[in-house]
Amino acid sequence: MLYGCVEVVEPIEIDELQSLTTEDKEEAQESLQKENKSIITQNETIVQSETSDEMLQTIEQYFLNGSPIVEEFNFDKTKIYYLALGDSLTRGVGDEEKKNGYTERLAEKIEEYILNSEVILDNRGKRGRRSDQLLSLIKKGHYNSELENSDFITITIGGNDIMKIVKKDLFNLKREAFDQELVEFEDRYNQIMQEIRFRNPDAPIILIGLYNPFSIITEEITEFEAIISEWNGTIEGISKKYDNACFVDVEDLFDENANLVYHTDFFHPNGYGYTIMTERIMSIMKSCDIEEDSDGLILFSNNS
Repeated sequence: MLYGCVEVVEPIEIDELQSLTTEDKEEAQESLQKENKSIITQNETIVQSETSDEMLQTIEQYFLNGSPIVEEFNFDKTKIYYLALGDSLTRGVGDEEKKNGYTERLAEKIEEYILNSEVILDNRGKRGRRSDQLLSLIKKGHYNSELENSDFITITIGGNDIMKIVKKDLFNLKREAFDQELVEFEDRYNQIMQEIRFRNPDAPIILIGLYNPFSIITEEITEFEAIISEWNGTIEGISKKYDNACFVDVEDLFDENANLVYHTDFFHPNGYGYTIMTERIMSIMKSCDIEEDSDGLILFSNNS
């Protein structure tokens, strides 16, 4: 699809569901009915006469056990390929302007700084995705071609790792649980970076931090806010271990909803929230040598 000058690749990610663990498959069953109405429509002739249970079983088999559907994509070396990995922030959940959150906005901004080329956005974000799931997908080779051919990469991951703890012990949250998970999260994130660098040693990688969605409920500095800051510190530390990697702190952008940056779900950003998030990303990209790291593909000084 074309949105302005930015071409947005909408990949088929059925194969990704095959990499989910048993626990994740149970979660997937609940989300299949909500997120895949289009698949049901496409297969209406198959499931039309089945009961609800049979329909769910058919869809589960199609997604979790069937042969992967691979979408072939020919990479044009005259274009700039932007690969966006991560969770609902990368997918753009809450964006009433339907611009894939920060990703399409960022692609449009970057196009302002390149000559005689266009940015191809490949958005691989998925709502609810955790770091263990993203790591599994990369290790199993689902993004090999995309990673190898990417000119720059963004990642949002970690929010659902935290929310998994919140959902599990909502009325008995303990700091120790977050600290223990942080150790494992750091190891997984390091592995994600290692796997990416194994496939693409040079592309700039933008690691986008977390924010505290509960700040909208109270203006007090809570322990949860300290937890978010600690996790962000870990992500920033990881970014410093790798060449051509930058950390983008967005935590302050979503404090207390002072700028009305939240979607009506009071959890994800709205269009304006994603816009100021994009501006922050661009600001950090300019200050952390992305121009040099991109091997001349992105020249901020060329903006007229």
